[in-house]
Formats: sequence, C-alpha cells, structure tokens
Amino acid sequence: MVSPGLRIADLTCGLGIDAFHLARHAAKVIAIELDATVAAAIEPNAKALGLNNVRAVNADCTKWLQETKSGSVDVCFIDPARRGDDGRRLFSLHDCRPDVTELLPEIFRVAGRLIVKMSPMLDLDVILHELPGTERIYVLGTRGECKEIVADVSAAFQGEPEILIETVGQPEFRFRKSELPEAYEFGGELKPGDTIGEPWPTIMKACPRATLSGHKLHPETHLWLNPDEDFPGKLYRVDRIEEFSSGNIKKLARQGIEASVAVKNLPITAAELSKRLKVKESAEHRLVGCTVSPTRRLLLFLSPL
Repeated sequence: MVSPGLRIADLTCGLGIDAFHLARHAAKVIAIELDATVAAAIEPNAKALGLNNVRAVNADCTKWLQETKSGSVDVCFIDPARRGDDGRRLFSLHDCRPDVTELLPEIFRVAGRLIVKMSPMLDLDVILHELPGTERIYVLGTRGECKEIVADVSAAFQGEPEILIETVGQPEFRFRKSELPEAYEFGGELKPGDTIGEPWPTIMKACPRATLSGHKLHPETHLWLNPDEDFPGKLYRVDRIEEFSSGNIKKLARQGIEASVAVKNLPITAAELSKRLKVKESAEHRLVGCTVSPTRRLLLFLSPL
C-alpha cells in the first residue's frame, strides 16, 4: 500500500510496530505519540532495527495536525483505539479515539491520503459511510478469524470503493458491491452425504449476503448447501441431521457427543447449546445448530472434507 519514498505520519504510533514497518518503505516517518514515556522509546527502538528515518513527536495528533503546514506529508496512517474507556467494544469509527471522521478535513489538508487500520468489529457499511473518499478497503484474516479492516482513503476519490479480501493461505477475493449480486435462492433438500460450505470469516465480514455457489440455507443462515469445490470457506460432509427441539436435545445429551459447536441464526449461543448437549470439545467433528428456510431448526452433525 505504501510505495518507496513517501513521507508518512503515523498519528497514533504507540510502540511503533506499524511505524517501523512503514519506515522500511518510506523516505521518512513522523511517529506521533501522546504518552511521553512511550514516545521516548520510539527512536531508540527504530535505530536498534536499523531504521534511521523515524522521528518521534510527543504530541496529541489532533493538535499536531492543526499546527502542521499543508502538504507536509504524503500519507497519514492511523490506528484508533479499539475499545472505549470502559473496555466496551466499539462498532463505529465515530466512537473510537481519536475520532477519525472529525479529523478528516485536517488530515486531507496535511496529506492527500489516509490509511486507517481498524478493529474487525466495525461494520463495513458504516465505515464506508463515515469515510468518504475510501478507494479500497481490505478485510484481512485467517481461516478462523477476521483480524483487521484497513481503508485506503483519498481526498480526491469519488467512485465506488474496491473491496479486497485477504485470507491467509487462500486466493485473494476482490470486488465492488455493485458487481456482486445478493443471494436469492434459499433452502433445498438437506440429507446425509450432502456438502455444507461455511464461508471464511473475512468473506462473512465483507459480503454476508453475496451469491456464492450452492444454495444458501436461509437468508440469515450463512451456510451453503452443495457448493462448488472452490467455495471460499470450509467444506463439510453432512453425517447426520437432527431436529432442534427440547426433547431431542435431552436425548442427544445422553450420547456423549464430541464436536466443535456453532450456531447460525438460532436464539441460543454456541456455549449454551454445547452445555445443554453436554458436548466434549473436539476439532474432528462440527455440530451446527441452524435455521433452514423457511423456519425449520436443525442440528447438523458434520465432518471436515
């Protein structure tokens, strides 16, 4: 994302992990950190890594932006706080500190481009609404977890942003929302021996309602029946199907089930379902409680393919 020779300001440097990575490509990095003790460690740590192009500034980034000349850097980078003062998770950039949405005019005066690294808990549509000028948005993660959202924002950009999904070890997936139709076929006859596709968390974060191969089991149940082999997610074989009911759960609880438990579109958590079924955790099998279109509730016993 950063070409050689750029001048970059890291507005929320912390201990400098991102600033040092940027410095390996940039001409210079101005590392802004509010905490004086942390700021004092930035330059010695950079030099220990062989980086001589990092300059630490002990300041509030809001004040630094206000006092800095227009065009002083090419790119501003920011990773705002991911939790509130009370420890609660945040779901909007407006709630994070510093509030990037309020800083945008000053950021675009100082630099024409902004890179924002964000919590995976933030809602993608809200981000795109709050960050006009987003040219690209990256959704990054592993096959088990969405890790980061990164937005590349330009003062001059006015088009539709490109969304890039990067799942470690998997092919890149990129699209614009206008190019990706929503799923419209749901349900299907589900039977033992069928294949179930569960999208990677990054896919679910970026395009939960998109058309993927196979039939989606329910508009709000993000599982696909008999998808193609190149489905962007985990594939399972259906070993057994049980009705989700109180009586059936009591019967199944006596069977010594071993599985990893998940729920999709059910009024119960995975932990609660696991407790009621007396499940012993096992990575060899998957047990998914879900709703199938239109309103049927099932327990799917699955094996990885």
